[in-house]
Amino acid sequence: MEVNALTLAAHDQDQLYWEGGHYELSMSFDGLRDRQWLRVLQAIWTHPRLHGPLDVRYVPGAEIHPVEIAVPSPTATQTQHGRIDIGVGVVGCDVLATRSLFECISILIPLGMFTGLTTGGDVRQGNRQLVALDEALYDVALAVYDVAPFSIAAIGLERDCQVSTELQHDPVQRTELVRIGNFLARQSLLQGLQIETTSYQAVQADLLWARVPGE
Repeated sequence: MEVNALTLAAHDQDQLYWEGGHYELSMSFDGLRDRQWLRVLQAIWTHPRLHGPLDVRYVPGAEIHPVEIAVPSPTATQTQHGRIDIGVGVVGCDVLATRSLFECISILIPLGMFTGLTTGGDVRQGNRQLVALDEALYDVALAVYDVAPFSIAAIGLERDCQVSTELQHDPVQRTELVRIGNFLARQSLLQGLQIETTSYQAVQADLLWARVPGE
C-alpha cells in the first residue's frame, strides 16, 4: 500500500507548531551512571538526523543558537530543544531526560509540525504517513543502544516510558504494549514478562523489534 508523505505545517502563530500532542521515542534504562548519561545524550545530539541542543524551541524560520549538552542531576528531569530530519524536511523536537525513580530519555516531536493528520482514535493507524517518524526515531534508538542498551524503546503517540518493573506487576500495561507494538526491547526482558516474541524481528543480540500489528 502506498503511503502518503507527511506534510509540513506553515502556521501563522509559532505556538501552533508545538500543539497537538507528541509523537515520541521513549527509551527506558535499568540504570545509567553519570558518564553513561553523557554518552547517551551525545549519541542523540551527534546523530545525523538531530541538530542541537538549541537555545529555544525550533519553529521554521526562527533564529536559533546552539547550547551545550546538559546531563540531568540525580532525581531531576530536564528538557533540551532541537530539530530532527524526518526525510521530507526538518521539524522541531524536544529531548526530555528523566533521572528519578526510573531513568528514561524521550525524543518528542509535536504533531503541530504537520498538517493533514487525522486526529482521534488510533492516530498511528489512521495516518500511515507517520511511518516516516517511526523510521527516523528507530534510527536514533539503535544509535543509543550501541552506547548504552535500553530495556524498551517505544515509538508512537504519547508512548511514555515503559518501565520494566511496572510491566512486571501490571498485566494491563503489558497487554497494551503488545497491542500497540512499534517498540524495540531486549528479548530476555520480554521472555521474563512472558510476552510471546516469535513474530518479532531480531535486530541484534538480545534486541527485538515489534512492528505495528498488521503491518
